[in-house]
Amino acid sequence: MMRTIVAPVLAGVIAVSCSTISRSIRDRLPPPHEVEGGILFQYEAPAARMVNLAGNFNTCGGTEGGGRFDPTIDPMSDEDGDGIWTIVKPLPPGRYQYKFVIDNGVRWELDPSNPNTGQEGGFTNSLIIVPESVKYKYEVVTGTEQPGTYKRTRRAVAGVKEVEFQLEAPDASQVFLAGEFNEWSPTATPMEKDEAGVWHVKLKLEPGKYEYRFVVDGTWMEDPANPDKVPNPYEGYNSVLTVE
Repeated sequence: MMRTIVAPVLAGVIAVSCSTISRSIRDRLPPPHEVEGGILFQYEAPAARMVNLAGNFNTCGGTEGGGRFDPTIDPMSDEDGDGIWTIVKPLPPGRYQYKFVIDNGVRWELDPSNPNTGQEGGFTNSLIIVPESVKYKYEVVTGTEQPGTYKRTRRAVAGVKEVEFQLEAPDASQVFLAGEFNEWSPTATPMEKDEAGVWHVKLKLEPGKYEYRFVVDGTWMEDPANPDKVPNPYEGYNSVLTVE
């Protein structure tokens, strides 16, 4: 009698558990990946009326520099009506931070399918790195590989000075210097770490003002040792160096 009662209960539990696991595996969305025409982004939101993709490749949905969210920028579509919103973006190779914007800015969500994140201006965003090997056609736009800022014109002045940049980051495995002097490239100017855990790099610069940031293991940050800084369009700050 005990076996007659217990066996169906166990079978039912096992059946429900397997069904739940099977459904979870079936419904799991892949992270952004290359498809024909660009990078496919997907987000599951069955109850949403609209979903947009916002990142440092599209002025963060219009909010760059303190602007208001623009729902006409990169709206995603749910053509099948299954609650899976999609968009294909032909992004150039580079490093991009992004979020999904739900119902005209009511919520800004990380990509639950993508475990990679980055920090910008105190905010955590989903992070994607588009490799040089992509096969689709794309338009190269200056500044798309970094969350930098607009460029300022600077009058050239005779004379060049050698300037050393330093950052104390003993636990970092890789640090780069990015700024107006290297087109805000996140990889053009690597720094070297000494035995004390301080990273160094020397540049020859003409007199003038230069905005810059450090890229520490993929995360952008201002110079903690430099109080001179200005707001950037991504709700953070750029450090400012004045070369006399």
